[in-house]
Amino acid sequence: MLHHKNWILSVLIVLCTVDVLQAQTADTVKSNAEQTEARRIKYLQGLRKLSSSKELKHADSVKEARNIFESDIRLLSQDYQRINRDVFRMQIEMGEFKWISDTYVDEDFVIKARVVRPATQEEYERSVNEFKELLNTPENLEREREIAAQIGKPAPLFSVVDVDGMPYDLSQLKGKVVVLNFWFIGCAPCKREMPELNKLVEKYEAKDVVFLAFEVNNYPATKLKAIMSKSFHYTLVPSKRSDVAKVYEVKTYPTSYVIDQSGVIRFGLAGYNPFKLPELDEAIEKLLTTKI
Repeated sequence: MLHHKNWILSVLIVLCTVDVLQAQTADTVKSNAEQTEARRIKYLQGLRKLSSSKELKHADSVKEARNIFESDIRLLSQDYQRINRDVFRMQIEMGEFKWISDTYVDEDFVIKARVVRPATQEEYERSVNEFKELLNTPENLEREREIAAQIGKPAPLFSVVDVDGMPYDLSQLKGKVVVLNFWFIGCAPCKREMPELNKLVEKYEAKDVVFLAFEVNNYPATKLKAIMSKSFHYTLVPSKRSDVAKVYEVKTYPTSYVIDQSGVIRFGLAGYNPFKLPELDEAIEKLLTTKI
């Protein structure tokens, strides 16, 4: 009987604990919602969200006419907290079209705030289609033809040293797949593709694949390593546009190449193109599974 009573007491304690936790959770949700609403009122009261590209264009013209700087505009997260300009920009740029921003103006059409939020499915599809249109410029199509002309040809040789002082000589890398990326600090499209490139480094970590990233703005090795080693997992190589990039006829940044185990270029990609990045992975995979 005593055991039965203790069991009932234990069940009641658990049920009470669950009720308390649920009440605390509900209170927390309510509190967070109230805080979010308070911030929304604080930062956006008296402002109006622009609803068309025409209005945004007009607001931009007012901004230019009044000499208003971007630094004068409040940047807010989706729960209306002020965020750093770089964080705001990177969330949109690195979000693969899944995040956009709303612009808020006062009664004089002066931009006062921008708020980042998840894109709707319609907005996502529109952004993707607009980006695809941008990829079909004559310049991009010409660069694709130039890249295509390099496929199947011997890769130009190079001898470089990475940020840790480790030498890399292409002639000594026979038997390995070599993946090159030409980029520079300050290149937004370069940064947008880095998360996907990092996944490749992780995927092929135990394979005979060498990933080399040539930063072409001639940054000192110590500075380049300090800035990028945690965010870009390729082997970082300090370089200049007049060095290896010139030999490979790089005209667009970023540009990637995949070189096979015998030193022949098998794949090339000019510019940031999220729709073709999977082909970079496929090219590496194919070389590792096909005997050259």
